[in-house]
Amino acid sequence: MGVTLWRRRSMASLLFLLTVLATTTASAQNFPTKPVKIIVPFAAGGSTDILARLVADSLSSALGQTFVVENRDGAGGNIGAEIVAKAQPDGYTLLFTSSNVTLSPAIKKTLRYDVVRDLKPVTQVAFAPLILVASGTFPGNSPKDVVSFVKSHPGKVSYSSSGVGGTPHLAGVMMNDTLGLDMMHVPYKGAGPAMADVVGGSIDFTFTSYVSAAPLLKAGRLKSVGVASTERAPFMPDVPTFNESGFKDFEVGVMFGLFAPGQTPRAIVDVLYEQLAKAGKTPAFRNKVADLGANIVLDTPEVFADYVIRDVEKWKRIIKANKIEQED
Repeated sequence: MGVTLWRRRSMASLLFLLTVLATTTASAQNFPTKPVKIIVPFAAGGSTDILARLVADSLSSALGQTFVVENRDGAGGNIGAEIVAKAQPDGYTLLFTSSNVTLSPAIKKTLRYDVVRDLKPVTQVAFAPLILVASGTFPGNSPKDVVSFVKSHPGKVSYSSSGVGGTPHLAGVMMNDTLGLDMMHVPYKGAGPAMADVVGGSIDFTFTSYVSAAPLLKAGRLKSVGVASTERAPFMPDVPTFNESGFKDFEVGVMFGLFAPGQTPRAIVDVLYEQLAKAGKTPAFRNKVADLGANIVLDTPEVFADYVIRDVEKWKRIIKANKIEQED
């Protein structure tokens, strides 16, 4: 190839690249110019759906375009996530989901998308720590009391969960592993039945969300004996955390976050993040999140991306180490 021809092709490639960059930058600066779809991979009415609609309303008000929530449930949240992972990376199809997105690579044998490669984290909007509850008659009031109780009854203490491979189950697995305990897991089909037998006394403990347990806590039929987070929850300020009880970095809960397709331009991601960061400072936004038993997070895209990578690896490690059977 002659030098002149090589230079012409190089110049043409450079001009093409500059044109693409200019077009992308212009699109990002004007974003959004049409309605934006936020896919929620679960049925309407749950915590993820409620927070997604809060996010959609906030972005609609801030950016002057309609952000509409579309529920595409199925396959443990993976149908909706896959739709976004394979969508055009222009910011007009987004995903609002929960911890299933980082748990799925560990509990599913196969996924038709790669969480880290095909989804771009925008921000973790909120985190709902799980709480460890016992019957209302349990004499203890802290994680230390629970650990003492378990160690004094080796092999005889049970904990229930809403099902094998779910976050409540894995919280108990982590508690056994981290604290050197030997609690027996009893899976149920849903959080309601799992809590009912704790109330009845046939099960000792269960991990659950504050929203699920709130009516029984208020009635005195359940007692919260620990929050699985590094900081006390504002909606349960008198309940100690595992962290402050001496069990460092024991944090398990439900992450709620906003994602875009993997190749979405950073400028568009920044627009979304910056507007949500502003919205998160308003009392209405904060109160809505607190009502769902969650803490406001709204970290930067970089921080959230790092969290996603670490969480995916954490669950893979725990599932493998405890030989928990993967789902098809």
